[in-house]
Amino acid sequence: MTGTGVAAHPSLASLAAARLEKTVSADAVRHNLAVLRAAAGGRRIVPVLKGDAYGLGAPAVAGLLLESGVGALAVDTVAEGATLREHGIGVPVLVMDVDVAGNAEACARYRLMPAVAGPEQIGRHEAVARRRAEPVTVWLRTNVGFNRFGPREERDFDAVLGRLHRARAAVRVAGVFAHLSSSAADARETAEQAAAFRSRAARARAVLGRHLTASLAATHGLLHPSALHGTDWVRPGIGLYGLLQPGGRDLPGWAGSGLGRLRPAVTVRARVLDLVTVTRPEGLGYDRTAAVAPGRRLATVAIGFSRGVRGPAPAFTGLLHGRNCPMVGRPGMDCAQFDVTDVPDARPGDWMTLLGREREGGLPERTAQDVSAELGLTLYELLAALRMPVRLEPGTPAEPTATP
Repeated sequence: MTGTGVAAHPSLASLAAARLEKTVSADAVRHNLAVLRAAAGGRRIVPVLKGDAYGLGAPAVAGLLLESGVGALAVDTVAEGATLREHGIGVPVLVMDVDVAGNAEACARYRLMPAVAGPEQIGRHEAVARRRAEPVTVWLRTNVGFNRFGPREERDFDAVLGRLHRARAAVRVAGVFAHLSSSAADARETAEQAAAFRSRAARARAVLGRHLTASLAATHGLLHPSALHGTDWVRPGIGLYGLLQPGGRDLPGWAGSGLGRLRPAVTVRARVLDLVTVTRPEGLGYDRTAAVAPGRRLATVAIGFSRGVRGPAPAFTGLLHGRNCPMVGRPGMDCAQFDVTDVPDARPGDWMTLLGREREGGLPERTAQDVSAELGLTLYELLAALRMPVRLEPGTPAEPTATP
């Protein structure tokens, strides 16, 4: 008798991936990392893998980046940092958001570098360090206008520096960093915030030591010489996947940045599950408010609002056999319908491309800018909102750079 144990069946992840998938090109990520390094002008790179690497799978992306020579990573939360450690990632990891007090012990246990922005936060990590009889390493997060963490006024910032100085036996400060609020669009505001950051970094070094490193620029910060001045570490996130906010191309630093060479790295595809030909004037779906003319051919596709597709038709478009097909009606939980009347060879099982370029034919392309506009999302929100199994396409490992 033949056994039918669990090992004989596909994994649960593969069952979901048979319907829809998000693909990340390792070759494109490697290429983009090289472009970002060149734009950074010799500054060190600490890629940001927050939000599970924007929904693309932080452990897999981290492994790819480490193979490409990255020496440190950044995340938003202690849980995200712990996940990297559990997957064998041993490089320094910066936790950029101020996390809750209950996670301070885990932060030390997993050897993460937490952000601190106020006296109470410094105190909690000092207490953990003294309890463990082992110093902890932190980064000072300062507020130059983003206004999410830390004091805005100079006297309050000086109080934070004083608290760190008093805790120096237990709390070691590796660096100081801040977030820019409008680096994708506003050169004037970015220059003002960069000047404020340089002033605070200088004061932090005067109090805590000249060893402090500094980080201000992220992907769009590379378009601002003022943000790069005084930055030792650049923190790219979305640029790793070949994406930039459209306004970045209008900034003065665009022409010399080289960021026009970034390549889109992400493709989203979903299967056609069934085809329905409408035979009479009527609606479709739960409320049937979308009227469909007789003779229209509709494809039911394996993506719905549980995967990030939202809004009424024609809010979204899919690409099938080289043709753009508009969504019809409102999406369901796990499927939506698209008008494929002009695609006579459409069949169940076909892959519809929802982001990126079709594998067959190559053109046209569903760009991230197009899709984000249709769904009313920023590019940052788009990658994280399209929730589905992720597959890393290994590609060809990068060749070592020859030296003359």
